[in-house]
Amino acid sequence: MNTLKSQIASLDKLIGKEGVEKEKIQQEIIDFLVTNGSEISIYDLQPIHELVQDDYKIYTFQLDLIGNYNRLLSLANNFEKQFEFSKIVSLKFYKDKKNNKADVLHLKLIFQNYENNK
Repeated sequence: MNTLKSQIASLDKLIGKEGVEKEKIQQEIIDFLVTNGSEISIYDLQPIHELVQDDYKIYTFQLDLIGNYNRLLSLANNFEKQFEFSKIVSLKFYKDKKNNKADVLHLKLIFQNYENNK
């Protein structure tokens, strides 16, 4: 029984916790950001995307942040190492310039969770 529990814990670490409501996961992402992301702002938060395919449900969470490079990189690292509710599947830095103002650095994070649909 302990082997099964350790295998489930390993899978949760790889693909995000199963059995947690998608809205709770999104709230946990925001809470983690607030706690660990000083001087980082949310630029865009997309609605939760749900895909049902074969025996699985896939939940995708997209978050676009702005801040300086070191703080954004540190936050991404903290999400990767410490966040247990979901896993980063993509991250992208990009710059945006509007109305002749200084460039704004963005970090787009995409998290996903997989659940058995049986």
